[in-house]
Amino acid sequence: MLVPDPIPLYLINMEVMTPLMEEMGGDENSDEESDPEQQPRGITFTQTLLHLLKGNIGTGLLGLPLAVKNAGIVLGPLCLVLMGVVCVHCMHVLVNCSHQLSERFKKSPLGYSETVAVAMETSSSHCLRKGAHFGRHLVNFFLVLTQLGFCSVYFVFLAENIKQVLEGHHGNSTAPAPVMMLYSNSSAGGGTDAAVSGTMVLDQRVYMLFLLPLLILLSFITDLRTMAALSAAANVCMAISLVLIFTYVLHDVGDPRQLPFVSTWSKFPFFFGTAIFAFEGIGVVLPLENQMREPKRFPQALDIGMGIVIVLYVSLATLGYLRFGEDIKGSITLNLPHDTWSNLLVKVLYSFGVYVSFAVQFFVPAEIVVPAVCKRVSEPWRRPADLCTRTLLVIITCEWSTNTRLFSSLSAEENRRTRIAVVCHVGPVCEGTAERDRERVNDRTGVVAILVPRLDLVISLVGAVSSSALALVFPPLVELVVHSVRPSAFLLLKDLSIAVLGFLGFLTGTYVTVGEIIHPEDQTEAHLHDHRNWTTPTGPPL
Repeated sequence: MLVPDPIPLYLINMEVMTPLMEEMGGDENSDEESDPEQQPRGITFTQTLLHLLKGNIGTGLLGLPLAVKNAGIVLGPLCLVLMGVVCVHCMHVLVNCSHQLSERFKKSPLGYSETVAVAMETSSSHCLRKGAHFGRHLVNFFLVLTQLGFCSVYFVFLAENIKQVLEGHHGNSTAPAPVMMLYSNSSAGGGTDAAVSGTMVLDQRVYMLFLLPLLILLSFITDLRTMAALSAAANVCMAISLVLIFTYVLHDVGDPRQLPFVSTWSKFPFFFGTAIFAFEGIGVVLPLENQMREPKRFPQALDIGMGIVIVLYVSLATLGYLRFGEDIKGSITLNLPHDTWSNLLVKVLYSFGVYVSFAVQFFVPAEIVVPAVCKRVSEPWRRPADLCTRTLLVIITCEWSTNTRLFSSLSAEENRRTRIAVVCHVGPVCEGTAERDRERVNDRTGVVAILVPRLDLVISLVGAVSSSALALVFPPLVELVVHSVRPSAFLLLKDLSIAVLGFLGFLTGTYVTVGEIIHPEDQTEAHLHDHRNWTTPTGPPL
């Protein structure tokens, strides 16, 4: 057991209930857990529907407009609908396989990794039976990897949005530095920007450093039931933010004829990674179904909930791209200007929701890694080892976010000089480059913002690496194993097609995203000639 007492699923944020699914299926001998008399204490149909919505609506939703840009204004929405349908089908497949295995072998409700392990253990193939233990650990590995990836996305999201809120009203005239630094941009060069008058600005990685202690303290929470009130408040804040975003986007929708119908195929893997990241709600499916008061109605709840999610995804993705056009950023909140209180409120409220969700997201890797570390130390040192391990895990997410952000904000030439220094953590990186870049910027455009948010790369990488495996690869393969005696030709073709699609998305998405992080396109020149405010896009698409 990972948690001493089962936590009622209806009390907390369901976005990251993946660790608890192992709780409900980990004890194979506890027949009392499957006692029908306990079913009335489960969650209702409405609660299940709400948890499904919350389990799929998070930071990935805000990155979907950029995903549509990477696919095209016509191809993007169509592929988003198709991917949503395939993901919902895989959710049904996982639930059906779990039911069949549980009933066939008289086991208590199974979680994700238990479903994979039992399917392999009962297979007719000796190799699969021998690798059942590995299959369980492989699924758990991807669950931990996915959750740490979510935490890294949250780090970048919080830093970028807080930076805009605090510095946006000063003119957004910050320039990027190749190292974390605090500087005063007092260059002469005309204009009335705050930076010209000597306003202090911070590099985004400094904001990450400021957030680090707050998130470390949040990670020390070991009982998520204490987060119930904050989690409910976070859900309300995120809902209000989405309403305000739709209100702003619908105010001035652009002409779709000015946007490419189909983007270049080299950008499509970015679409895949972002889209599959947004649809990563498969982890909450089995816990919800196992806790539902009327489990037979779960397929109906799943179809209704995911139907609403798909409509919301396609609507915001399409309208967001139409509203901001080619200026769309990794999160649509980064495109909202600072001229109204409602736009600032969107970023503050959604950031609060993401901050609270960090504790719930972090619960997964912590409850898997921390016990493994603590059992190797003596009793008096277990509490310090617990806190140190949690701190180290948070630092790892910050380190990944910082290095990803560092690589993607530099030019290709700077990247070649910086990569070894960052990996080895030696001295200042790209010494002298920051000053030369600022002089070049001031010479050409005065003081402009050339900081390029790359939240999209972090989201795409997490989606391609881990989410594709959990959402598209494992479920169809499990179905083939469960029906391995006499699989129909249609079942074989369908499941292999979905698994191959997920695997190809994993390969291409990871390759393209990692390549963009290590060798980014030199976007500096494009932004050097862009005199516009980086949070207030203008032009024909608007």
